Amino acid sequence: MTDRQRPAPESESDLAVGDEERGVYETIFCEMEDAVFLIDVEAGDAGYDFRFRRTNASHQRLTGISLEEIRGKTPRELLGEEQGAAVAENYRRCVEARETIEYEEALALPEGRREWQTRLSPVVDEGSVTRIVGVARDVTEQRERERTVQRIKDRLELAVEGANLGVWDWDVTTDEVEFNDQWAEMLGHSLDEIEPHLDAWERRVHPDDLPAVEDALSAHVDGETEYYDAEHRMRTASGEWKWIRDIGKVVERDEDGGPVRAVGIHLDVDEQKRREEELRRTRRLIERTQESASIGWWEVDLVDESLTWSDEVYRIHELPTTESVELEDGIQFYHPDDRDAIESAFERLRTEGESYDLELRIVTTTGETRWVRAIGDPRFGEDGAVTGALGLFQDITERREYEAALESTREELRQIIDLVPDLVFVKNREGEYLLANEATAAAYGKTPEEVEGKTEAEIIPDVEDSEAFRQDDLEVIESGEPKAVGEETLTTADGETRILQTTKIPYEAPDTGEDAVLGYARDVTELKEYERTLEEQRDNLKLLNQVVRHDIRNQLMVVESYTEFLEESLPDEQSRTYARTVIGAARQAADITETARDVTDVLLQVGADQEPVDLRTELTEQIEQIRSDKDRATVTVDETIPDVTVLADDLLEAAFRNLLTNAVVHNDKDVAEITVSTSVSDETVRVSIADNGPGIADDHKAQIFQEGEKGLESGGTGIGLYLVKTLVDRYGGDVWVEDNEPTGSVFTVELRRAD
Repeated sequence: MTDRQRPAPESESDLAVGDEERGVYETIFCEMEDAVFLIDVEAGDAGYDFRFRRTNASHQRLTGISLEEIRGKTPRELLGEEQGAAVAENYRRCVEARETIEYEEALALPEGRREWQTRLSPVVDEGSVTRIVGVARDVTEQRERERTVQRIKDRLELAVEGANLGVWDWDVTTDEVEFNDQWAEMLGHSLDEIEPHLDAWERRVHPDDLPAVEDALSAHVDGETEYYDAEHRMRTASGEWKWIRDIGKVVERDEDGGPVRAVGIHLDVDEQKRREEELRRTRRLIERTQESASIGWWEVDLVDESLTWSDEVYRIHELPTTESVELEDGIQFYHPDDRDAIESAFERLRTEGESYDLELRIVTTTGETRWVRAIGDPRFGEDGAVTGALGLFQDITERREYEAALESTREELRQIIDLVPDLVFVKNREGEYLLANEATAAAYGKTPEEVEGKTEAEIIPDVEDSEAFRQDDLEVIESGEPKAVGEETLTTADGETRILQTTKIPYEAPDTGEDAVLGYARDVTELKEYERTLEEQRDNLKLLNQVVRHDIRNQLMVVESYTEFLEESLPDEQSRTYARTVIGAARQAADITETARDVTDVLLQVGADQEPVDLRTELTEQIEQIRSDKDRATVTVDETIPDVTVLADDLLEAAFRNLLTNAVVHNDKDVAEITVSTSVSDETVRVSIADNGPGIADDHKAQIFQEGEKGLESGGTGIGLYLVKTLVDRYGGDVWVEDNEPTGSVFTVELRRAD
């Protein structure tokens, strides 16, 4: 096919299928969400000729190219030389492979740049590939989201790596500790060399530092301090000791307030501690000798134009002390960008007698750039004219590098704070925001830059909110004690009222030292709404329980009593049989209300504590109750019920009552024969309730304890045994059913002993 030829119009012969099947394929082709296209393929001497034949509606919508615009076009004619060549190359691979290929591509289209997952399948006719069917899925948004997530992840990893933070995560219940790579590398180890356990960490702490560290950790775990913060030495892989600042916090506690999980970071402060020690030694030397090995002196005589350096100045410049330096050469050691500053300062000293104190860069004789502090004071002659200068020269490279690293760390930490979804802020005594993360600013419809430096009254939309927050801030600043505000409202810039849980702690601004308050507020609006819904549901459940336990039960007792009275006066046996049926139904309904009461009590006592319960008392009371209520049942106790206590609560009686009632209600004998037996071990007690009923099929034994399961086609609710299972599971026990001999079932409850 030449460039001027176009494919013939499609006909029914294009697809070797019947009309009905062709209609199905046509519908699928047109309605597919993905972009579908059909390519005509013709082989020639110069290669393959590919031309678009058809596209579906999704293809036209996603690409912005209509069928009329694309039909008969080659990839180069449609997409341009560069893109078209790349697309045609993929078509060629499909033809030559003679099998389906998949790949991803990005194309600049009328609707904009889009990314696709493309699948090409060849259509073989009489041994040759005559067409290609393509299906392309638009993954532009998906790939952009993936890139966004990766960027955020990269930034977080960069923040941790840039700040060189060693991170630990301590499971207090098992004493297992997880560490990150930086933590291990800080001590010269690889991560797989670190045993993930608290004991291993303690063995690395310097013995002289361990007691203080343990005291600080125990105080925080016991809730005496807001954070755990300690500085101590740790043994490195080389056997040396490195100073670490260890900061952490318990982030999860159990319902009793006991610690469950704590997280924290290790900061390498070894260089800082060593510098501090070096500074202390330097100060002691200065006090004794009035000079320091790290500070050199220099002197200029303007009369004879001479320059004198001390040995330390030579060392800083990496210049031999035997080499002399001319006055005009001294300026040349400074960095080209700083020469104007030192020349201007020295000129003012020479002409005006003005001292200077500058921090500048020099370039040593080996080409290294170093930061120095240069101090110069004029010397005057008898006539008051400047005759020379005397000054100090100090290498401050490490300090400047530390300050640069500190500033970089501050920026990275600020990025982390802005990623926190909760409100984080710092305000001074006047209510001015010293810091506001993006979540805080967003609540007021502003950016952090628009909030910081402004007072609270200028930022917060609602005046009442501002006054309430201001009062809490001042209370924390004045008392010096943290304050937790369990629930407070905030009106956002959109006029929406949000509920916050806020913690405020006293804080000292690092730049000015002024008193301030650091706040952390979590939006719990949805949580509070959920809690209110649960409370309403509990109230409704309590009301329903009251109706079931009192009103309905009382009415059933009236039905039972009056029917019993009427039974005696009925004229024939059939009528009396009906009356007895009513009485039985009323009693069964009363039993159902009893079970409903028990279920409601279970639902209302979620999280109730277990306590020692006397087994003999609870079980005996229920046996006597069954003997009294069920006139067609006999209950035999096999040996004496042991005098032991088990871990349960006041609903244990409901478990026994439902098992005993179940043995009677589901019994097909005229007299239900029930046998209760017990066995005691060191840790558990088993109570078995056997009956002479029809028994339970093996394939049904595992299901009868499920909610709503009924046995023997009974008219009950099917929740009695489910209630038993729920209670026993709560007590940490077990319940199961076995066959009785010669007939019937044996239900066994195993409970933990309290003693």
